[in-house]
Amino acid sequence: MAGALDPSLLDQPVTALAGAGPVTAARLAERGLESVRDLLGFLPLGYEDFRTLYPLSELAGLPAGHAVVVRALVRRVRPFFRRLLDVYLEQDGVQVRARWFRPNPGMVKTYAKGNLVALAGCLRRAKDGAVELIHPRNVTAFMTGQAGWGGESGLGLRPRYPEVEKVPGRVVEKLVAAAVEQAAGLVPDVLPLGMAKRFDFPSIADSLRQIHQPDASLSREKLAELLAGQAPAQRRLAFEDLFVAQVGLARERDRARHARGWRCEVDGEAALASARAALPFMLTAGQERAIRTLYADLGSTTPMQRMLQGDVGSGKTAVAFAAALLIGRAGGQSLLMAPTEVLAEQHGRTLTAWGGKADLRVGVLHAGLDAPTRRRVLAAVATGAIDLLVGTHALLEGGLRVPRMALAIVDEQHRFGVRQRAALRRAGGWISDEKTGMFPHLLVLSATPIPRSLALTAYGDLDLITLDETPPGRQAVATHLGVGEAARREAWAAVRTAVVAGGQGFVVCPAIVEHKQTRRTSVLARFRELRPLLAPARVGLLHGQMPSAEQQEVMVAFRAGKIDVLVATTVLEVGVDVARASIVVIEDAERFGLAQLHQLRGRVGRAGQAASCFLLTGVRDSETLDRLAFVAATSDGFRIAEEDLRRRGPGEIYGERQTGVVGLWLRDPVGVAALVERARQEAQALLAEDPALAAPEHSALRQAVETRWLRRPPIAEEAG
Repeated sequence: MAGALDPSLLDQPVTALAGAGPVTAARLAERGLESVRDLLGFLPLGYEDFRTLYPLSELAGLPAGHAVVVRALVRRVRPFFRRLLDVYLEQDGVQVRARWFRPNPGMVKTYAKGNLVALAGCLRRAKDGAVELIHPRNVTAFMTGQAGWGGESGLGLRPRYPEVEKVPGRVVEKLVAAAVEQAAGLVPDVLPLGMAKRFDFPSIADSLRQIHQPDASLSREKLAELLAGQAPAQRRLAFEDLFVAQVGLARERDRARHARGWRCEVDGEAALASARAALPFMLTAGQERAIRTLYADLGSTTPMQRMLQGDVGSGKTAVAFAAALLIGRAGGQSLLMAPTEVLAEQHGRTLTAWGGKADLRVGVLHAGLDAPTRRRVLAAVATGAIDLLVGTHALLEGGLRVPRMALAIVDEQHRFGVRQRAALRRAGGWISDEKTGMFPHLLVLSATPIPRSLALTAYGDLDLITLDETPPGRQAVATHLGVGEAARREAWAAVRTAVVAGGQGFVVCPAIVEHKQTRRTSVLARFRELRPLLAPARVGLLHGQMPSAEQQEVMVAFRAGKIDVLVATTVLEVGVDVARASIVVIEDAERFGLAQLHQLRGRVGRAGQAASCFLLTGVRDSETLDRLAFVAATSDGFRIAEEDLRRRGPGEIYGERQTGVVGLWLRDPVGVAALVERARQEAQALLAEDPALAAPEHSALRQAVETRWLRRPPIAEEAG
């Protein structure tokens, strides 16, 4: 193992740390944790105050939600097969119940009668008023002599990290602690010294230590600050991430502004009239405004940089079609990149039908095509026989030549990130004219409404257009929150009723196969269960590990009405449009973000019919039910996006993750917006003095911008 003073330790694999064998390392890598540096950046979701070891007799006087550590004898164990495990602890004649839902079968042996165990968790009030511990952690090993965890005085302030599948939380804690001890001092300070002093920020090394290993002597006020994400160390990391992002965005924006773009010198009103005639519906006033704005941009030699955002069903595809039509009339070519083959095929069908009425030639390219078809498509694009090419990330691969490349469109932008946008202008020979270096215009689409604070962060290189109307006749989806098996039976009855009435339905599950530890509902298991249960309704299966051709066959059959109910993973999340779909059931709804639930709900009722959504969960804690109830009661995607930000934090700034922390977790949208604005100001001021970041004191910043901005993989694949 490398020594603690060796700077290369930061970029060594996690196996350089004691306790990380090849199996653990592989599981961590699936979560994106491959190096010691990655572990340092894997920040806690929160903290648990386990500094006090409480006698059982004092628990009744503590408020619900209070974090405690207790140590007592196991007096009684009551297992309920696979559903529940109750363990009754006793100390000095006082008993307290600890309860686990969906317990691991092996847990019963751990709590044999007469064993002395230590548990850490938060108190809850049972219906009869008694206190109980729900899903406490077994910390017996820590309380019997492991170094650093407080012994008789409790467990200190414990960081709570995001879940890593098949890696116990205590292993994650141990590895992160080792990374902090050996490598925190090796992390370079990216912020210029004067800037750090102005903000009174601690050093990066001290910040990492304070966040991963908070001092057990923190006052109540300082702990509250830490729990709110407002501690100086957290604000320092937050600002650094935002500042690096803003420097990268500003440089990319400046680079595009100084390039030449394709100028559309054609009649925009005539193109808009052709678009109206080709579409099978009337454009809304908002769509008309958006199209005219885009046409004005496309008439300039400065490359357009626009993001078009709108709620589910607001009609972004029609606006993009109109933009591509203007480009085609001007003799240029357009590319539209979608995140999944299912969505690319759907766009291909839709745009081919519209394009056929407006003399716009449309092609489709993705990895699922056979070799002869792929060669034909590539040849047609290269000869200019295709005006608009729709595809997946296959559009970024070598071999694609677009001689009159004028417009790049990225659909469902939340699946990609800022580096992907840069890649569109650099990969596969997309520059329109290699002799002049002309850049394509860029239009990114997002059906996930983005609060302004995040739009400034992740999309600071783009100008924003918002579609705030939905097409006439579109109804809100009636959403029902259900807990337990009775609610599930009610949902299946509703699915049967919808199918009998001529509708179709989706059932969405969070996993392809069942995981014993996480107990996520498996799409394969649910498919096997529902085929006989919903008969004579015809049930189909769709997930991301199926061969491309098979996925397409399933979607074609579903659209044709040959499948009544489609059981699927979140491969359905973005853009899938089936006119007769009128009901969606989302299993383990607590495992999805609020914005993701809104997206899934948006798959039904798209033809204007009444539609319903069932959010099913087996979790009964008040926080989970409260967030699901918010989605059930709210159909406004912008409100949901703001609430998602408040509850979960901004997500990873660069657009590769939608859950967890930013590397900072400021949960206050106002605070995030203020910090973003300050980071933008500082980035602009610095670049005004040193545009190339050539000064020696900016070398660490220059490297951070390059590694965090340009060198990461161009596509973040989804697991569904």
